[in-house]
Amino acid sequence: MRILMITAEYPPMSGGIGDYTRRLTTGLSKLGHEVAIMTGKQGQAYRDAARIYPVRIEKWDNSCLPVIRQTIAKLQPDIVHIQYQTGAYDMRVAINRLPRVLSRERKQGLRVVTTAHDLLPPYLFPKASFLRKWYTKKIIRDADGAVMTNASDYHTVMDGSKGAWNPHTVFIPIGANVSPAPPENYDRELWRSRFGVYQSDMLLAYFGLLTHTKGIDTLLMAMRTLPATTRLALIGGEGESNEDQAYARRIRQNIIDYGLEERVIVTGHAEPADVSAYLIAADAIVLPFSDGYSYRRGSLLTGLAHGVPMITTKAHLNVSQDPLPDLIDGKHALLIEPDSDTALAAAIEQVRTNPELAFTLSRGGRELMEIFGWDRIVAQHDELYKNIKQ
Repeated sequence: MRILMITAEYPPMSGGIGDYTRRLTTGLSKLGHEVAIMTGKQGQAYRDAARIYPVRIEKWDNSCLPVIRQTIAKLQPDIVHIQYQTGAYDMRVAINRLPRVLSRERKQGLRVVTTAHDLLPPYLFPKASFLRKWYTKKIIRDADGAVMTNASDYHTVMDGSKGAWNPHTVFIPIGANVSPAPPENYDRELWRSRFGVYQSDMLLAYFGLLTHTKGIDTLLMAMRTLPATTRLALIGGEGESNEDQAYARRIRQNIIDYGLEERVIVTGHAEPADVSAYLIAADAIVLPFSDGYSYRRGSLLTGLAHGVPMITTKAHLNVSQDPLPDLIDGKHALLIEPDSDTALAAAIEQVRTNPELAFTLSRGGRELMEIFGWDRIVAQHDELYKNIKQ
């Protein structure tokens, strides 16, 4: 099939949605699908995954809709697949209207799929709560098929009080953003030495954008109480929003204020092979999300896939992972309360002083990741496309 993937994020832009889309399109291309990508003006690299169409979107407002329709007319795809996350589209509602705007093309055989990476409502104007929720439903309800990437959103869409938002909704979890594939001739001790880490020292790794929901401020507070032989690598770039960039600046200032310049290294954006190398070099991966762990976090799945002991935060109460298994404390990861630097420091010390626990977490995380394999994810998308084209 010919597939046009629409995504506001794509490498080299930072963000998990871009990394996810690249992995998905790579797999679809291997199955024989012809995939073209329509993205923002900065998404232009990694042409190995699929063909990035030369027309890129300057702004995700109403002006993008005729441009998308013109591109569809040229490419004649069988499927238009929207990778939707509200914030990535600048909180605008134009993309939410796209499935309905394409009604004429759909009468001629085109099918539209929406993948919702979250259900956060877009912004319109103050006191527009009902209308914002309506637009969130619209991009899912008006599509021919929908994909939910986390269990909570899937249950919301399928268990609505007035019936499912879209009966052709499937649950397909995301996979790891980065596979365990360090550079050739990888030497773990050599990579550890880049951080000034010696044999008896402990290296912690955080992976992901430096954004306000990731609990990095809590991690830095914990570092103040840990032994001086503990090092931390913050692996990842900054978010695109003004809020996230302000948070990243505050984190960098906190490193200085806490006297951690010699113990905390900020790598910035890193290529996948380097990310893998950094993670394998670590003794533990620490992801203290302030809003609790979720399988919608590609960084969490990446850490588990690398078989490195994981420390993360408990999921919010009443948040079901079903049909996926919950993380089990002490088996897959050490789970702590969000925003608690004392609990985080204690968990890190547990891993440092208990080799048996570290081995158990490493093995448990890797075994859990078998259900998040990319071959399985790609096959489920292939099946969805075939079903809605019948």
